[in-house]
Amino acid sequence: MSLEKLKIVAYKSSGFGTADKVDEFSVMINPKEYSRTHAIEYACTQGMGTSGTGPKYVRSKPEDLKLEFYIDGTGAIYNPSTDDSVEDQVKKFKKLVFDYNGEIHRNNYLQLLWGSLTFKCVLEQFTVNYTMFKPSGAPIRAKIDATFKEFTDPETEAKEANRQSPDVTHKRIVKEGDTLPNLCYEIYRDSSYYLDIAAANNLVNFRNLEPGTVLRFPSIKK
Repeated sequence: MSLEKLKIVAYKSSGFGTADKVDEFSVMINPKEYSRTHAIEYACTQGMGTSGTGPKYVRSKPEDLKLEFYIDGTGAIYNPSTDDSVEDQVKKFKKLVFDYNGEIHRNNYLQLLWGSLTFKCVLEQFTVNYTMFKPSGAPIRAKIDATFKEFTDPETEAKEANRQSPDVTHKRIVKEGDTLPNLCYEIYRDSSYYLDIAAANNLVNFRNLEPGTVLRFPSIKK
């Protein structure tokens, strides 16, 4: 079985289609490991005069993928794909993942491919550490640490944003521990609307919401 190298493929469109491919970069030495970080954003605000409640779910953040790999120019590792120096290979990597692409007015969209890994993303940041040098000072080995941010296509992102938009009417079923200010923050990102929502739902005692009650949160133009 031939050795499969990690590839970073760049595209000029978020559709990641073959016709939109810009170029690709294959690492010389595969990473020993990579990490994938999943994070959730919570709202922790508390309305005036209310008791403390647990964090409220806001959204699942895009996933982060971190990896490190080496570029070697010592000659100890044969690289048949290129005769470029370490500096030239670093420049190629930077141009592919980081540099501004004037055709699309941003840096490229990326896809990481390695074995079962397929990760659509954009670069968040990278660091180059030069670790070995010729007597002239020219680097002959570099380690690249890179972090990539998961990319969600615009159509999916728009649907998700619409579900959270304050310009769309929402309905919520009250759960144990819910407060009106926190529900307002969850939907409008502003807890100060709680009096308006109490009036819209004809609530007399809005400080003690009854679990199971269905509340209507109308659209609000900020």
